Amino acid sequence: MERSIHTIAEHDSLRNYQLLMSLVVPRPIAWVSTYNEDGSVNLAPYALFAVVSTEPPIVQFASRRPKDSSRNAAERGAFVVNFANTEQQKLVALTSQEMPYGESEADAAGLECFKAPNVDAPMVEGCRAALECRTLEAVTVGGSLVTYGLVETIHIDPAIVAEDGMADFAALDPLSKLGRNEWGSTTAFKPQP
Repeated sequence: MERSIHTIAEHDSLRNYQLLMSLVVPRPIAWVSTYNEDGSVNLAPYALFAVVSTEPPIVQFASRRPKDSSRNAAERGAFVVNFANTEQQKLVALTSQEMPYGESEADAAGLECFKAPNVDAPMVEGCRAALECRTLEAVTVGGSLVTYGLVETIHIDPAIVAEDGMADFAALDPLSKLGRNEWGSTTAFKPQP
């Protein structure tokens, strides 16, 4: 098979980023909610998101430069990862726009939020699942700021819980990010025996 070779050192960081993001797909979206210093809600989507440990449960979200979510998570010691579904794509896109510090993306999108019961962060009304997280640390890795959080509580809508107690993937209907400006929904399938 013939392949096109893309040597990182021969391209600028934007081109490398774009190509990498078009290949590592789909990426789940962490709709991260925090409180700003004045108590207003900050809400931003992160497609650089993953579970990095299960014992204890730790998640991370990252951005190519420091953003309000990371600053708020560090200052307040907490954040919530809300799981958006495909019907919420336009709202997620709206909350990705840059706004001055202290202006609420949730308010701009007409979203209702409420105080998480166990951490100092808000949760988005209408999300089928959410993770309450205590901030562990923020680390600069290359050109990105990675924020790590210990998952303290998992919230899940009973309507999406399957018989085995796990989330039913189809009912969760998670929104994902693909390459370029493409969004995705995924369909579960089981391999043939």
